[in-house]
Amino acid sequence: MGKNNVLKKVEFYYALLWIFPIFFILKDFFNTKSLILIWDLRTLRILSFTLLQSILSSLLSLIISLLPSYYVSRKRNILSNVIENSLFIPFFFPPISAIIAFSILYSGNGLLSKIGINLNVMYNLKAILIAHTFYNSPIFIKYISEALKKIPQNIEETVNIEGANKLQKFFKIDLPIIMPSITRGFFLVFTYCFTSFAIVLSLGGIKYSTFEVAISTTLRGSMNFSKALTYAMIQFIVLTIINIFLSKTEEYQIEYQDFKIKKTNIFLFIFSLMYIIFEYSIVIVGILASIYNFYESKFDISGILNLFSKKINSKYHIIESIINSLSLSFITSIITVLFSYYILKKYSKFTNILITSTIGISSAFLAMGLVYLNILFSINYFYLLTIGYFLITVPICISFMHSHFLSFDRTIEEAAKLDGANKLQLLYYIDFPLMFPILLSSFLQIFTIIFGEFTIAYTMQINNSYPLVSLVNYTLSSSRLYKESSALSSLNILIIFFIFYISKIFSKKTKDDFK
Repeated sequence: MGKNNVLKKVEFYYALLWIFPIFFILKDFFNTKSLILIWDLRTLRILSFTLLQSILSSLLSLIISLLPSYYVSRKRNILSNVIENSLFIPFFFPPISAIIAFSILYSGNGLLSKIGINLNVMYNLKAILIAHTFYNSPIFIKYISEALKKIPQNIEETVNIEGANKLQKFFKIDLPIIMPSITRGFFLVFTYCFTSFAIVLSLGGIKYSTFEVAISTTLRGSMNFSKALTYAMIQFIVLTIINIFLSKTEEYQIEYQDFKIKKTNIFLFIFSLMYIIFEYSIVIVGILASIYNFYESKFDISGILNLFSKKINSKYHIIESIINSLSLSFITSIITVLFSYYILKKYSKFTNILITSTIGISSAFLAMGLVYLNILFSINYFYLLTIGYFLITVPICISFMHSHFLSFDRTIEEAAKLDGANKLQLLYYIDFPLMFPILLSSFLQIFTIIFGEFTIAYTMQINNSYPLVSLVNYTLSSSRLYKESSALSSLNILIIFFIFYISKIFSKKTKDDFK
Protein backbone atom coordinates (compact mmCIF):
# COMPACT_ATOMS: atom_id res chain seq x y z
CA MET A 1 0.00 0.00 0.00
CA GLY A 2 1.40 3.39 -1.00
CA LYS A 3 2.23 6.09 1.52
CA ASN A 4 -0.46 8.38 0.14
CA ASN A 5 -3.13 5.68 0.53
CA VAL A 6 -2.14 5.09 4.15
CA LEU A 7 -2.27 8.83 4.80
CA LYS A 8 -5.69 9.13 3.17
CA LYS A 9 -7.00 6.31 5.35
CA VAL A 10 -5.67 7.99 8.49
CA GLU A 11 -7.23 11.30 7.43
CA PHE A 12 -10.51 9.52 6.68
CA TYR A 13 -10.69 7.88 10.12
CA TYR A 14 -9.78 11.19 11.79
CA ALA A 15 -12.61 12.96 9.94
CA LEU A 16 -14.92 10.05 10.81
CA LEU A 17 -14.17 10.49 14.51
CA TRP A 18 -15.40 14.08 14.21
CA ILE A 19 -18.49 13.16 12.21
CA PHE A 20 -19.54 10.20 14.37
CA PRO A 21 -20.58 12.11 17.56
CA ILE A 22 -22.26 14.94 15.63
CA PHE A 23 -24.09 12.79 13.05
CA PHE A 24 -26.62 11.28 15.46
CA ILE A 25 -27.61 14.64 16.94
CA LEU A 26 -28.10 16.02 13.45
CA LYS A 27 -30.14 13.00 12.41
CA ASP A 28 -32.45 13.03 15.43
CA PHE A 29 -32.77 16.72 16.32
CA PHE A 30 -31.79 19.07 13.51
CA ASN A 31 -34.62 21.07 11.96
CA THR A 32 -33.92 23.15 8.87
CA LYS A 33 -36.37 25.78 10.17
CA SER A 34 -33.72 26.68 12.76
CA LEU A 35 -31.51 28.07 10.00
CA ILE A 36 -33.69 31.16 10.00
CA LEU A 37 -31.90 31.98 13.28
CA ILE A 38 -28.91 33.07 11.19
CA TRP A 39 -30.78 36.33 10.53
CA ASP A 40 -32.09 36.68 14.07
CA LEU A 41 -31.02 39.91 15.79
CA ARG A 42 -29.66 38.05 18.83
CA THR A 43 -27.55 35.81 16.59
CA LEU A 44 -26.13 38.84 14.78
CA ARG A 45 -25.37 40.51 18.13
CA ILE A 46 -23.53 37.39 19.29
CA LEU A 47 -21.62 37.24 15.99
CA SER A 48 -20.61 40.91 16.08
CA PHE A 49 -19.48 40.71 19.72
CA THR A 50 -17.61 37.45 19.19
CA LEU A 51 -15.76 38.94 16.21
CA LEU A 52 -15.08 42.22 17.99
CA GLN A 53 -13.62 40.75 21.17
CA SER A 54 -11.64 38.13 19.18
CA ILE A 55 -10.03 40.73 16.90
CA LEU A 56 -9.27 43.15 19.74
CA SER A 57 -7.96 40.37 22.01
CA SER A 58 -5.73 38.95 19.25
CA LEU A 59 -4.32 42.34 18.27
CA LEU A 60 -3.69 43.28 21.90
CA SER A 61 -1.97 39.94 22.51
CA LEU A 62 0.18 40.43 19.39
CA ILE A 63 1.19 44.00 20.25
CA ILE A 64 2.11 43.23 23.85
CA SER A 65 4.15 40.16 22.81
CA LEU A 66 6.40 41.80 20.18
CA LEU A 67 9.06 43.29 22.46
CA PRO A 68 9.31 40.26 24.80
CA SER A 69 9.65 38.10 21.66
CA TYR A 70 12.64 40.16 20.56
CA TYR A 71 14.16 39.91 24.02
CA VAL A 72 13.79 36.11 24.08
CA SER A 73 15.32 35.83 20.59
CA ARG A 74 18.38 37.83 21.64
CA LYS A 75 19.10 36.82 25.23
CA ARG A 76 19.57 33.65 27.22
CA ASN A 77 19.22 34.53 30.89
CA ILE A 78 16.74 34.20 33.76
CA LEU A 79 14.31 36.75 32.34
CA SER A 80 14.24 35.19 28.86
CA ASN A 81 13.76 31.73 30.40
CA VAL A 82 10.87 32.97 32.54
CA ILE A 83 9.24 34.58 29.51
CA GLU A 84 9.64 31.42 27.44
CA ASN A 85 8.17 29.31 30.24
CA SER A 86 5.09 31.53 30.28
CA LEU A 87 3.92 29.47 27.30
CA PHE A 88 2.43 27.07 29.81
CA ILE A 89 0.05 29.75 31.10
CA PRO A 90 -2.43 29.52 28.18
CA PHE A 91 -2.75 25.79 28.70
CA PHE A 92 -2.26 24.83 32.32
CA PHE A 93 -3.48 27.79 34.31
CA PRO A 94 -7.08 26.93 35.32
CA PRO A 95 -9.68 29.53 34.32
CA ILE A 96 -11.14 29.45 37.82
CA SER A 97 -7.75 30.45 39.27
CA ALA A 98 -7.49 33.28 36.73
CA ILE A 99 -10.97 34.51 37.62
CA ILE A 100 -10.21 34.45 41.36
CA ALA A 101 -6.87 36.22 40.78
CA PHE A 102 -8.54 38.84 38.56
CA SER A 103 -11.09 39.51 41.28
CA ILE A 104 -8.39 39.85 43.96
CA LEU A 105 -6.27 42.16 41.78
CA TYR A 106 -8.70 44.19 39.66
CA SER A 107 -12.08 44.33 41.45
CA GLY A 108 -13.38 47.48 43.16
CA ASN A 109 -12.07 46.27 46.55
CA GLY A 110 -9.04 44.44 45.06
CA LEU A 111 -5.34 44.93 45.74
CA LEU A 112 -4.78 47.52 42.98
CA SER A 113 -7.78 49.50 44.14
CA LYS A 114 -6.39 49.59 47.69
CA ILE A 115 -3.21 51.31 46.45
CA GLY A 116 -5.20 53.85 44.44
CA ILE A 117 -5.23 52.15 41.02
CA ASN A 118 -8.90 51.52 40.26
CA LEU A 119 -9.03 50.06 36.74
CA ASN A 120 -12.70 49.06 36.94
CA VAL A 121 -12.20 46.10 34.64
CA MET A 122 -14.48 43.48 36.19
CA TYR A 123 -17.55 42.20 34.33
CA ASN A 124 -17.08 44.22 31.17
CA LEU A 125 -15.28 44.03 27.82
CA LYS A 126 -12.00 45.24 29.32
CA ALA A 127 -11.92 42.25 31.66
CA ILE A 128 -12.34 39.88 28.71
CA LEU A 129 -9.61 41.59 26.68
CA ILE A 130 -7.11 41.66 29.54
CA ALA A 131 -7.81 38.04 30.46
CA HIS A 132 -7.43 36.91 26.83
CA THR A 133 -4.18 38.88 26.53
CA PHE A 134 -2.92 37.26 29.72
CA TYR A 135 -3.73 33.82 28.37
CA ASN A 136 -2.74 34.19 24.70
CA SER A 137 0.23 36.56 24.42
CA PRO A 138 2.67 33.74 25.38
CA ILE A 139 1.52 31.90 22.24
CA PHE A 140 2.64 34.81 20.06
CA ILE A 141 5.95 34.97 21.92
CA LYS A 142 6.62 31.32 21.16
CA TYR A 143 5.89 31.68 17.45
CA ILE A 144 7.60 35.05 16.90
CA SER A 145 10.71 34.45 19.01
CA GLU A 146 11.40 31.11 17.32
CA ALA A 147 11.08 32.74 13.90
CA LEU A 148 13.41 35.57 14.93
CA LYS A 149 16.02 33.09 16.16
CA LYS A 150 16.15 31.55 12.69
CA ILE A 151 17.15 34.76 10.88
CA PRO A 152 20.64 34.04 9.47
CA GLN A 153 23.42 36.09 11.05
CA ASN A 154 24.99 36.91 7.65
CA ILE A 155 21.76 38.62 6.48
CA GLU A 156 21.69 40.85 9.56
CA GLU A 157 25.37 41.71 9.09
CA THR A 158 24.83 42.59 5.42
CA VAL A 159 21.90 44.86 6.27
CA ASN A 160 23.95 46.58 8.99
CA ILE A 161 26.86 47.14 6.58
CA GLU A 162 24.47 48.74 4.07
CA GLY A 163 23.49 51.24 6.77
CA ALA A 164 19.85 50.26 7.30
CA ASN A 165 18.33 51.61 10.50
CA LYS A 166 16.29 49.45 12.91
CA LEU A 167 12.97 50.38 11.33
CA GLN A 168 14.16 49.53 7.81
CA LYS A 169 15.65 46.28 9.08
CA PHE A 170 12.36 45.35 10.75
CA PHE A 171 10.22 45.92 7.65
CA LYS A 172 12.67 44.52 5.06
CA ILE A 173 14.11 41.53 6.96
CA ASP A 174 12.37 40.66 10.21
CA LEU A 175 8.73 41.17 9.28
CA PRO A 176 8.72 39.08 6.05
CA ILE A 177 10.42 36.19 7.88
CA ILE A 178 8.23 36.25 10.98
CA MET A 179 4.95 36.98 9.15
CA PRO A 180 4.08 33.29 8.54
CA SER A 181 4.65 32.61 12.26
CA ILE A 182 2.51 35.61 13.16
CA THR A 183 -0.35 34.38 10.97
CA ARG A 184 -0.16 30.88 12.45
CA GLY A 185 -0.12 32.31 15.95
CA PHE A 186 -2.85 34.81 15.07
CA PHE A 187 -5.18 32.07 13.86
CA LEU A 188 -4.59 30.02 17.00
CA VAL A 189 -5.11 33.00 19.31
CA PHE A 190 -8.09 34.29 17.34
CA THR A 191 -9.67 30.84 17.50
CA TYR A 192 -9.13 30.59 21.25
CA CYS A 193 -10.71 34.02 21.74
CA PHE A 194 -13.54 33.25 19.31
CA THR A 195 -14.37 30.02 21.14
CA SER A 196 -13.67 31.45 24.59
CA PHE A 197 -15.98 30.05 27.21
CA ALA A 198 -15.01 30.22 30.88
CA ILE A 199 -13.49 33.72 30.70
CA VAL A 200 -16.47 35.23 28.89
CA LEU A 201 -18.93 33.36 31.10
CA SER A 202 -17.29 34.43 34.37
CA LEU A 203 -15.59 37.79 33.68
CA GLY A 204 -17.79 39.28 31.00
CA GLY A 205 -21.10 39.39 32.82
CA ILE A 206 -24.55 38.42 31.52
CA LYS A 207 -24.67 40.95 28.68
CA TYR A 208 -21.69 39.38 26.86
CA SER A 209 -21.91 36.08 25.06
CA THR A 210 -19.75 34.30 22.47
CA PHE A 211 -21.12 31.50 20.30
CA GLU A 212 -19.49 28.93 22.56
CA VAL A 213 -21.30 30.37 25.59
CA ALA A 214 -24.56 30.60 23.62
CA ILE A 215 -24.24 26.97 22.48
CA SER A 216 -23.62 25.70 25.99
CA THR A 217 -26.39 27.77 27.63
CA THR A 218 -28.84 26.73 24.90
CA LEU A 219 -28.02 23.07 25.36
CA ARG A 220 -28.08 23.23 29.14
CA GLY A 221 -31.16 25.43 29.30
CA SER A 222 -33.72 24.58 26.62
CA MET A 223 -31.96 21.46 25.20
CA ASN A 224 -32.63 22.97 21.76
CA PHE A 225 -30.08 20.97 19.72
CA SER A 226 -31.20 22.46 16.43
CA LYS A 227 -30.66 26.04 17.64
CA ALA A 228 -27.28 25.14 19.15
CA LEU A 229 -26.28 23.48 15.89
CA THR A 230 -27.08 26.67 13.98
CA TYR A 231 -24.75 28.60 16.30
CA ALA A 232 -22.09 25.90 15.89
CA MET A 233 -22.37 26.06 12.09
CA ILE A 234 -21.88 29.82 12.03
CA GLN A 235 -18.85 29.49 14.30
CA PHE A 236 -17.36 26.74 12.15
CA ILE A 237 -17.90 28.66 8.88
CA VAL A 238 -16.33 31.87 10.21
CA LEU A 239 -13.25 30.11 11.57
CA THR A 240 -12.85 27.99 8.44
CA ILE A 241 -12.89 31.09 6.21
CA ILE A 242 -10.29 32.79 8.39
CA ASN A 243 -8.18 29.65 8.46
CA ILE A 244 -8.19 29.35 4.66
CA PHE A 245 -7.26 33.01 4.34
CA LEU A 246 -4.42 32.86 6.86
CA SER A 247 -3.06 29.51 5.68
CA LYS A 248 -2.08 31.04 2.32
CA THR A 249 1.14 32.36 3.84
CA GLU A 250 4.04 29.98 3.28
CA GLU A 251 6.57 29.49 6.08
CA TYR A 252 10.24 30.07 5.21
CA GLN A 253 12.32 26.93 5.40
CA ILE A 254 15.49 28.21 7.02
CA GLU A 255 18.21 25.94 8.30
CA TYR A 256 18.72 25.84 12.03
CA GLN A 257 20.97 28.66 13.31
CA ASP A 258 23.17 28.32 16.39
CA PHE A 259 21.83 30.67 19.04
CA LYS A 260 23.90 33.82 19.52
CA ILE A 261 23.39 36.41 22.23
CA LYS A 262 22.79 39.87 20.76
CA LYS A 263 22.66 43.38 22.11
CA THR A 264 19.42 44.77 23.55
CA ASN A 265 18.56 48.20 24.87
CA ILE A 266 17.25 49.08 28.34
CA PHE A 267 13.73 49.80 27.03
CA LEU A 268 13.43 46.25 25.70
CA PHE A 269 14.54 44.89 29.08
CA ILE A 270 12.14 47.08 31.10
CA PHE A 271 9.13 46.30 28.90
CA SER A 272 9.90 42.57 29.03
CA LEU A 273 10.21 42.78 32.82
CA MET A 274 6.87 44.59 33.11
CA TYR A 275 5.27 42.00 30.85
CA ILE A 276 6.45 39.15 33.00
CA ILE A 277 5.24 40.94 36.16
CA PHE A 278 1.79 41.23 34.56
CA GLU A 279 1.72 37.55 33.59
CA TYR A 280 3.10 36.05 36.77
CA SER A 281 1.31 38.38 39.18
CA ILE A 282 -1.94 36.67 38.18
CA VAL A 283 -0.36 33.23 38.51
CA ILE A 284 1.21 33.97 41.89
CA VAL A 285 -1.93 35.56 43.32
CA GLY A 286 -3.93 32.59 42.03
CA ILE A 287 -1.60 30.21 43.91
CA LEU A 288 -1.31 32.29 47.09
CA ALA A 289 -5.09 32.55 47.33
CA SER A 290 -5.06 28.94 48.56
CA ILE A 291 -3.13 29.82 51.74
CA TYR A 292 -3.70 33.55 52.18
CA ASN A 293 -6.96 35.47 52.56
CA PHE A 294 -6.23 38.72 50.70
CA TYR A 295 -9.48 40.35 51.82
CA GLU A 296 -8.90 39.69 55.53
CA SER A 297 -5.07 39.90 55.25
CA LYS A 298 -4.35 36.64 57.06
CA PHE A 299 -3.00 33.15 56.35
CA ASP A 300 -5.64 30.44 56.12
CA ILE A 301 -4.94 26.81 55.13
CA SER A 302 -8.39 25.46 55.97
CA GLY A 303 -9.16 25.21 52.23
CA ILE A 304 -6.25 22.80 51.69
CA LEU A 305 -7.23 20.67 54.66
CA ASN A 306 -10.84 20.51 53.52
CA LEU A 307 -9.80 19.14 50.11
CA PHE A 308 -8.95 15.81 51.72
CA SER A 309 -11.78 15.62 54.24
CA LYS A 310 -14.29 12.78 53.91
CA LYS A 311 -17.20 15.17 54.18
CA ILE A 312 -16.16 17.31 51.20
CA ASN A 313 -15.05 14.32 49.11
CA SER A 314 -18.29 12.44 49.66
CA LYS A 315 -20.10 15.27 47.87
CA TYR A 316 -17.56 16.72 45.41
CA HIS A 317 -15.29 13.70 44.64
CA ILE A 318 -12.12 15.82 44.65
CA ILE A 319 -9.53 13.04 45.02
CA GLU A 320 -11.33 10.86 42.49
CA SER A 321 -11.40 13.77 40.01
CA ILE A 322 -7.63 14.30 40.31
CA ILE A 323 -6.95 10.63 39.60
CA ASN A 324 -9.40 10.64 36.66
CA SER A 325 -7.90 13.79 35.13
CA LEU A 326 -4.32 12.53 35.49
CA SER A 327 -5.01 9.16 33.90
CA LEU A 328 -7.17 10.59 31.12
CA SER A 329 -4.63 13.32 30.30
CA PHE A 330 -1.73 10.86 30.29
CA ILE A 331 -3.31 8.32 27.94
CA THR A 332 -4.88 10.83 25.57
CA SER A 333 -1.68 12.89 25.32
CA ILE A 334 0.36 9.86 24.26
CA ILE A 335 -2.19 9.00 21.55
CA THR A 336 -2.33 12.62 20.35
CA VAL A 337 1.45 13.09 20.13
CA LEU A 338 2.01 9.80 18.27
CA PHE A 339 -0.81 10.56 15.84
CA SER A 340 0.48 14.11 15.26
CA TYR A 341 4.00 12.79 14.71
CA TYR A 342 2.74 10.39 12.04
CA ILE A 343 0.64 13.08 10.35
CA LEU A 344 3.55 15.54 10.24
CA LYS A 345 5.80 12.90 8.66
CA LYS A 346 3.33 12.71 5.75
CA TYR A 347 2.14 16.30 5.86
CA SER A 348 0.32 17.76 2.84
CA LYS A 349 -1.70 20.86 2.00
CA PHE A 350 -4.94 18.87 2.29
CA THR A 351 -3.88 17.54 5.70
CA ASN A 352 -3.28 21.09 6.86
CA ILE A 353 -6.74 22.23 5.76
CA LEU A 354 -8.42 19.14 7.23
CA ILE A 355 -6.72 19.36 10.61
CA THR A 356 -6.84 23.11 11.15
CA SER A 357 -10.44 23.44 9.97
CA THR A 358 -11.53 21.25 12.88
CA ILE A 359 -10.35 23.96 15.29
CA GLY A 360 -13.49 25.85 14.37
CA ILE A 361 -15.82 23.09 15.54
CA SER A 362 -17.49 23.93 18.81
CA SER A 363 -16.16 21.96 21.78
CA ALA A 364 -19.51 22.44 23.53
CA PHE A 365 -21.39 20.89 20.63
CA LEU A 366 -18.86 18.06 20.35
CA ALA A 367 -19.45 17.44 24.07
CA MET A 368 -23.20 17.10 23.55
CA GLY A 369 -22.54 14.69 20.68
CA LEU A 370 -20.45 12.58 23.04
CA VAL A 371 -23.17 12.62 25.69
CA TYR A 372 -25.70 11.51 23.10
CA LEU A 373 -23.43 8.61 22.11
CA ASN A 374 -23.45 7.55 25.75
CA ILE A 375 -27.27 7.66 25.76
CA LEU A 376 -27.61 5.72 22.49
CA PHE A 377 -24.85 3.13 22.84
CA SER A 378 -23.87 3.23 26.55
CA ILE A 379 -20.26 4.00 25.60
CA ASN A 380 -18.12 4.49 28.69
CA TYR A 381 -17.38 8.16 29.50
CA PHE A 382 -13.65 7.48 29.68
CA TYR A 383 -13.57 6.42 26.00
CA LEU A 384 -15.83 9.29 24.97
CA LEU A 385 -13.64 11.83 26.76
CA THR A 386 -10.52 10.29 25.24
CA ILE A 387 -12.03 10.76 21.78
CA GLY A 388 -13.16 14.30 22.55
CA TYR A 389 -9.85 15.48 23.96
CA PHE A 390 -7.91 13.71 21.21
CA LEU A 391 -9.95 15.55 18.55
CA ILE A 392 -9.56 19.02 20.04
CA THR A 393 -5.83 18.69 20.83
CA VAL A 394 -4.52 17.21 17.56
CA PRO A 395 -4.52 20.60 15.72
CA ILE A 396 -2.77 22.24 18.66
CA CYS A 397 -0.18 19.48 18.94
CA ILE A 398 0.56 19.68 15.21
CA SER A 399 0.89 23.44 15.50
CA PHE A 400 3.45 23.02 18.30
CA MET A 401 5.52 20.47 16.39
CA HIS A 402 5.19 21.87 12.87
CA SER A 403 8.11 24.34 12.84
CA HIS A 404 10.45 21.75 14.37
CA PHE A 405 9.62 19.28 11.61
CA LEU A 406 10.33 21.97 9.00
CA SER A 407 13.75 22.62 10.56
CA PHE A 408 14.62 18.92 10.84
CA ASP A 409 17.80 18.07 8.91
CA ARG A 410 16.62 15.38 6.46
CA THR A 411 20.16 14.81 5.13
CA ILE A 412 20.85 12.64 8.19
CA GLU A 413 17.96 10.37 7.26
CA GLU A 414 19.09 10.24 3.64
CA ALA A 415 22.63 9.28 4.71
CA ALA A 416 21.26 6.54 6.95
CA LYS A 417 19.12 5.19 4.12
CA LEU A 418 22.17 5.02 1.87
CA ASP A 419 23.85 2.98 4.61
CA GLY A 420 20.95 0.53 4.48
CA ALA A 421 18.91 1.60 7.51
CA ASN A 422 15.29 0.40 7.48
CA LYS A 423 12.27 2.39 8.76
CA LEU A 424 12.48 0.96 12.27
CA GLN A 425 16.17 1.78 12.54
CA LEU A 426 15.57 5.31 11.22
CA LEU A 427 12.89 5.79 13.85
CA TYR A 428 14.91 4.32 16.72
CA TYR A 429 18.39 5.71 15.99
CA ILE A 430 17.62 9.05 14.27
CA ASP A 431 14.06 10.37 14.45
CA PHE A 432 13.26 9.50 18.04
CA PRO A 433 16.53 10.72 19.66
CA LEU A 434 16.52 13.97 17.65
CA MET A 435 12.83 14.66 18.09
CA PHE A 436 12.51 13.43 21.68
CA PRO A 437 12.70 16.90 23.29
CA ILE A 438 9.91 18.28 21.11
CA LEU A 439 7.85 15.08 21.45
CA LEU A 440 8.18 15.23 25.23
CA SER A 441 7.49 18.96 25.27
CA SER A 442 4.40 18.50 23.10
CA PHE A 443 3.23 15.62 25.28
CA LEU A 444 3.40 17.82 28.37
CA GLN A 445 1.70 20.72 26.67
CA ILE A 446 -1.15 18.49 25.52
CA PHE A 447 -1.26 16.89 28.96
CA THR A 448 -1.76 20.28 30.59
CA ILE A 449 -4.39 21.34 28.07
CA ILE A 450 -6.44 18.22 28.75
CA PHE A 451 -5.86 18.42 32.50
CA GLY A 452 -7.24 21.96 32.64
CA GLU A 453 -9.86 21.70 29.87
CA PHE A 454 -13.20 23.04 30.98
CA THR A 455 -15.69 23.44 28.10
CA ILE A 456 -16.20 19.74 27.33
CA ALA A 457 -16.27 18.75 31.01
CA TYR A 458 -18.73 21.56 31.84
CA THR A 459 -21.08 20.86 28.93
CA MET A 460 -21.14 17.08 29.49
CA GLN A 461 -21.89 17.58 33.22
CA ILE A 462 -20.44 14.22 34.24
CA ASN A 463 -19.57 15.02 37.83
CA ASN A 464 -21.49 12.03 39.14
CA SER A 465 -20.32 9.56 36.48
CA TYR A 466 -16.73 10.56 35.78
CA PRO A 467 -15.66 13.64 37.80
CA LEU A 468 -12.83 15.72 36.32
CA VAL A 469 -10.79 18.21 38.28
CA SER A 470 -11.65 21.30 36.18
CA LEU A 471 -15.38 20.74 36.60
CA VAL A 472 -15.08 19.89 40.29
CA ASN A 473 -13.08 23.09 40.76
CA TYR A 474 -15.82 25.12 39.07
CA THR A 475 -18.48 23.38 41.17
CA LEU A 476 -16.61 24.28 44.36
CA SER A 477 -16.43 27.91 43.25
CA SER A 478 -20.12 27.95 42.25
CA SER A 479 -21.00 26.53 45.66
CA ARG A 480 -19.11 29.49 47.22
CA LEU A 481 -16.40 27.19 48.59
CA TYR A 482 -13.77 29.71 47.46
CA LYS A 483 -11.01 28.57 49.80
CA GLU A 484 -11.37 24.97 48.64
CA SER A 485 -11.55 26.08 45.00
CA SER A 486 -8.38 28.16 45.33
CA ALA A 487 -6.62 25.29 47.10
CA LEU A 488 -7.60 22.84 44.36
CA SER A 489 -6.41 25.28 41.66
CA SER A 490 -3.06 25.63 43.41
CA LEU A 491 -2.74 21.88 43.74
CA ASN A 492 -3.37 21.52 39.99
CA ILE A 493 -0.71 24.11 39.19
CA LEU A 494 1.82 22.40 41.46
CA ILE A 495 1.14 19.06 39.78
CA ILE A 496 1.81 20.64 36.38
CA PHE A 497 4.93 22.45 37.61
CA PHE A 498 6.29 19.18 38.95
CA ILE A 499 5.67 17.41 35.65
CA PHE A 500 7.21 20.34 33.77
CA TYR A 501 10.32 20.23 35.96
CA ILE A 502 10.75 16.49 35.39
CA SER A 503 10.36 17.00 31.66
CA LYS A 504 13.10 19.64 31.67
CA ILE A 505 15.49 17.17 33.30
CA PHE A 506 14.73 14.47 30.73
CA SER A 507 14.88 16.95 27.86
CA LYS A 508 18.28 18.30 28.93
CA LYS A 509 19.65 14.78 29.48
CA THR A 510 18.56 13.76 26.01
CA LYS A 511 20.27 16.74 24.41
CA ASP A 512 23.46 16.10 26.37
CA ASP A 513 23.50 12.43 25.39
CA PHE A 514 23.12 13.31 21.75
CA LYS A 515 26.01 15.77 21.63
